[in-house]
Amino acid sequence: MNYVQFTKFRNHSKEYFDGVQHGNAYVVIRKGKPIAQVLPFDVNVTGWKRKINKVGLKKDVNALDYVLKERNEK
Repeated sequence: MNYVQFTKFRNHSKEYFDGVQHGNAYVVIRKGKPIAQVLPFDVNVTGWKRKINKVGLKKDVNALDYVLKERNEK
């Protein structure tokens, strides 16, 4: 983990983001305190969205009728 001053990071952000793209990580320091951590994006991270099962409609039923039927059953 590399430490870098905020102003240096701001003024040379392209070079730092190129470094992140190649796997480097940085901690940004402002007034002697760490304020941010810049890490490479992990493609294998699971998202916050839940998995939703898609509804298959029959040919003679439209979406509005299906939703209304589901609401009335509950």
